[in-house]
Amino acid sequence: MGPDHPGLEPGEQLLVRTPASFRGATGTSISATFALASAHKRIEAYRAWQMPADLVGFKTAGPEMVLGLTDRRLVIWKTTFWFSRVSEISGEVPFDRLHDVVAVRHGLVTSVAFAFTNGQIVEVEAMRGRRLRHLAAEMHARLT
Repeated sequence: MGPDHPGLEPGEQLLVRTPASFRGATGTSISATFALASAHKRIEAYRAWQMPADLVGFKTAGPEMVLGLTDRRLVIWKTTFWFSRVSEISGEVPFDRLHDVVAVRHGLVTSVAFAFTNGQIVEVEAMRGRRLRHLAAEMHARLT
């Protein structure tokens, strides 16, 4: 596919694309702002989130990501340092590995929980998460 959607297979249709962060990113960033070594605290929080996410197959390349829902799978893109453009796929989750998906709004932050068929749950979040809620609704419709 084109440079805006690297890594998609021939004929694969992108339905929704949205930026996201690991669950807890917003809270960690806010609390770390008032502490020394705020970047270090954020990376520590990301690493704690990343380990179980990787084990279940939700592979990321950093705390910031772009999620893409296609007609075949959930794609997790790595973003570039400059301008946060998608650069390459860091992970993917086929639909048959997911049981359900739920979106919840917490003020300005939207969280989405992906429930895997093995019982594990991975959460991501976004500020002003309209597109993240749209991705969850589209995915939920495909899973039911």
